[in-house]
Amino acid sequence: MRDGVGLPSSLYLPLTEGPYPVVLIRSAYNRAGMCDEYFPRHGIAVVVQDCRGRYEGEGEFYPFVHEAADGEDTLAWIGSQSWCNGRIGMYGDSYLAATQFALGATGSPLLAALNPRFMSGDCWRRAYYCDGAFSLGLTWSWLCFECASRVSHASAMRLFEVDKLLRTLPLLSLDERSGAGVVPSYRDYVRRSRYDAGWHALNISHTFGQYRAPVLLTGGWYDYYPAETIRMFHGLVSQAPNAELAGAHRLIIGPWTHGVNGASVLGEVDFGEEALRENDATRRWLHGLLTGGVAAEFQAQPVRYFTMGINRWRDARCWPPPGGSMVDFHLREGGRLSRDAAGTTEGCDRYVHDPADPVPTVGGNHSIGPYNPGLYELAKPGPYDQGCIQMRPDVLTYRSDVLQEDTEVTGEVMLELFASTSACDTDFVAKLIDLHPDGRAMNITEGIIRGRFREGIHIAPKLLEPGRVYAFTIDLQVTSMVFKAGHRIGLIVCSSNFPLWDRNLNTGGDPATETRMVKAEQAIWHSAERGSRLRLRIMTG
Repeated sequence: MRDGVGLPSSLYLPLTEGPYPVVLIRSAYNRAGMCDEYFPRHGIAVVVQDCRGRYEGEGEFYPFVHEAADGEDTLAWIGSQSWCNGRIGMYGDSYLAATQFALGATGSPLLAALNPRFMSGDCWRRAYYCDGAFSLGLTWSWLCFECASRVSHASAMRLFEVDKLLRTLPLLSLDERSGAGVVPSYRDYVRRSRYDAGWHALNISHTFGQYRAPVLLTGGWYDYYPAETIRMFHGLVSQAPNAELAGAHRLIIGPWTHGVNGASVLGEVDFGEEALRENDATRRWLHGLLTGGVAAEFQAQPVRYFTMGINRWRDARCWPPPGGSMVDFHLREGGRLSRDAAGTTEGCDRYVHDPADPVPTVGGNHSIGPYNPGLYELAKPGPYDQGCIQMRPDVLTYRSDVLQEDTEVTGEVMLELFASTSACDTDFVAKLIDLHPDGRAMNITEGIIRGRFREGIHIAPKLLEPGRVYAFTIDLQVTSMVFKAGHRIGLIVCSSNFPLWDRNLNTGGDPATETRMVKAEQAIWHSAERGSRLRLRIMTG
């Protein structure tokens, strides 16, 4: 690298005569075994590199900060080699996608195609935080076990009673209690509990105008980032320097969590053989664009998405696809979801949020996986029956009437919630669920809002006035789901989802250092003047 640091890189060449196009993979997770032999067997060289400070990479690792410069130096080196024909592509999940974002923004003429998969473009909005709540399980496991030293110690999580450990306070010193010592990146992320210049530096939404290579964005409905994936797609298209590049960007969202699923089953749902049809998209995309093909040959329409419920892939020229409109389902007394707004006589539903006894994570849309042993058993992603949490007194469930016909929801999911609390800060959590005739309640998508960020997650937080009714907007991301005739549309409302997100201790204190907790008496309002409503984009065409 330009500062003398060496980054070991494994090179795989085709047996045919070169020069060749090249696929570059920059990994924080050990380059050994990462080559997909499909590429060299089809005339494309592969370079797999350890990132700075990871495995055999020299220097010190701190998330994200070195990836643009190190990536540029690596591209320049590859481009100068006799076996490279000047066309380089990249792919990879999660942090491997972040290394692509860093390079895409450099506008390097050597880049011919990118395929960032399963990653956020705004790590404050949806990654290490989520609308103000700290992503406890993900951030703790990644920084304290995966990245605290040069190699992964994720297997050491099995040595802990993870649920008990994650309940200890304060959050700031959780790294030491996990045996990792003081982890600077973890402590930085915990301390920076509001949007700041550091988080802005990681927000790539303002960089898309600098991209010069076509991008295939890949996301999963049950990952942490489908809405971010769509936002990035819109940014790439709207900020593209010319119409040709704008028309070359592509988007795929499938029935996956944090990675393309090699099986049709996720959680407790089998999405059928059709779910596997796009599993080779990365190979097709890079092979095509690196060997003279164009994006339209890979995928005629810019957007391909999987509709759950009917388990079918669809294509669209844009997102959201045409033919839908926002429909309000009002929260009503008796746990009803109704197309009709509440009357003046309706009041509120109440429950008590006790941070010492949080609602457990059951399935969901997140990036915790089997690579997080010990944690994964507490927080498996995907669709799971929510019946075990519906029985709790601190969980409210609202149900629509039985659907008389199939009802498709494709697009954003929002909850506009009128609520009050006895605390000066608290959380509200919402889950969209599919209520089956046999009683199963399968989660579709979810969201959270931390009360102090009710006016916007990128502006200064403000504590709540106890007893005052506020309007909260909970972003439940996006989905594409057909609720079958005979089912009901359901909504769960509560105030915790642990250990996916940290517990709001309801004191209004600094989340990094607070150790005191109090119970919060919550009220969800559904009167005419305070009309809480679930907003779904219903397809009509």
